[in-house]
Amino acid sequence: IEVMPSSSLGAIADRIEEKGFFLVARHQFGCRVLERLIEHCTEKEMGRLNDSFVERAEPLSRHQYGNFVVQHLLEHGARHRGAQVLRRLLPTIAQLAMHRTASHVVQAALTYASDEGQRAIATGLLAAAAPHSLLEVAASRYGSFVVEDLQGLRCPGAPPLLDAIRLRLAYAGPEQLSSASFQRVAQRFGLALAPPSAL
Repeated sequence: IEVMPSSSLGAIADRIEEKGFFLVARHQFGCRVLERLIEHCTEKEMGRLNDSFVERAEPLSRHQYGNFVVQHLLEHGARHRGAQVLRRLLPTIAQLAMHRTASHVVQAALTYASDEGQRAIATGLLAAAAPHSLLEVAASRYGSFVVEDLQGLRCPGAPPLLDAIRLRLAYAGPEQLSSASFQRVAQRFGLALAPPSAL
């Protein structure tokens, strides 16, 4: 795909559409073909496939291979595609942050999102309720890396968001404080919170 003339790539995208994009996106090697197409095809050539990826972004994010397609769309797709993917993910952003594979998609969204998108992710995580609250995300194995990445927010208005996150982390209960993942996050945010056994 990387060495083929771009005029030939549209035919590959059409064939994938015939076979079923969802099946191909969730295949160990099919996802790699889709990644290369996202990198090398124009929006015009990939438009219908990209529409499909956006439509199924949430279930693809949870899949061991499909998540790579969503990450690639966030990184290499047109700016409006990343915004469309993020709109699909925001209603379940905290649950996705705690998921083994979807957490990588959330991290990619934080990296490649617009300023508005970054604020939306941070706000969504702050607003999430139990059992997916910010504290629970920070104490989870995979979510902790997402919360750590929030420290790198570069959008306008980031300092107040980071202060709100830091304040929320400071109110951790014994369950969160006993988590090594949470302790790592707290330390990254400059908080020295002792685990319950040390109290």
